[in-house]
Amino acid sequence: MANSQGILTDIFPANERGKALGLIGTFVSLGSIAGPSIGGILVSSLGWEYIFWVNVPIGLIAIIMGWKVLPDDLIRVKAKIDMPGSSLFAAFIITLFAGLLLGQQSGYNNVWIIISLIVAAASLLLFLRIQSHRSDPLLELSLFKNPLFTVSIICGFLVFTANFCFNIIAPFYAQNMLNLSPYAAGFLLMLLPICMVVVAPISGALSDKIGSELLTFAGLIVMVIAQFGLTWLHEGSSLIVVGTWIAMLGIGSGLFQSPNNSLIMSQVPRTQLGSAGSVNSLVRNVGMVVGITVATTTLFHVMSSKAGHRVTGLIPGRPDVFLSGMHVVFTTSACICLVAALLTGWRMFKSYSAKRVQRW
Repeated sequence: MANSQGILTDIFPANERGKALGLIGTFVSLGSIAGPSIGGILVSSLGWEYIFWVNVPIGLIAIIMGWKVLPDDLIRVKAKIDMPGSSLFAAFIITLFAGLLLGQQSGYNNVWIIISLIVAAASLLLFLRIQSHRSDPLLELSLFKNPLFTVSIICGFLVFTANFCFNIIAPFYAQNMLNLSPYAAGFLLMLLPICMVVVAPISGALSDKIGSELLTFAGLIVMVIAQFGLTWLHEGSSLIVVGTWIAMLGIGSGLFQSPNNSLIMSQVPRTQLGSAGSVNSLVRNVGMVVGITVATTTLFHVMSSKAGHRVTGLIPGRPDVFLSGMHVVFTTSACICLVAALLTGWRMFKSYSAKRVQRW
């Protein structure tokens, strides 16, 4: 995942980059649709072990195709592996994710959770200090001197955080509030990746023709509207209304992702494409974890306040408690998308201003 964007950017010319990245987004969305369905068939017919075994032949086929199809690197850079940086970064990620995810179960006032998060912060600070003084760093901090690159990375992080707030809460709402079966709930929630499959390649192709700034801004505006729409859902909401908001969220995500990835990769020199792709993949994964943490922590905090005691799950016969927490979570995710929209609007304004200056 980290290298795919760098390979595409290296191979395809600038006027075809958005289309290529859009197609990548399409197949990622297709995978998110097909994966749960195929996994359910394998579990029900063969057993859970085959979810892992099936990846062996798929991996071997991918390796063979990679050897035969992928071209040689156009540009090679001789660099040593940054072992101190790699070790510190691994410590940062492990302690951060452990603190965030385990803190949901044991509480963030647990001494071991606090220690884990402190170690994560210390590891990050030491990592950044070492990277700024190494000739061959693991992370090229110079990338972030480009404001367009930095803003695009931050917006990508915020969008994945907001989307995973939805991904965590939506199944519980669909099954427990709308009383849908897991099968029907899965089909309802598939509207998001299906819309992304349709919109992502179109958005990517359009970005090659009209630029990425307007498309990313439009996508975020659609996402903000959809997220605020989700805050109005209740126990008796119709499936048409729910499906509309979910579809809008998918359309907005599809409009945003491909052009934003194209912007990120177009801001770096070819010798740093791998670093830029890895940073982009990293912020996606961190955004997912942060989104899960924000959603569950906010949900249980609001539910506990309304119930009058600590809550770590659904309360039978009290849908109002869950809905209160859900509304706050979706309001939070909508505000996160709004911040991303404002940053993207600023980026669009700066880009258009620079183009006007060049014309004059």
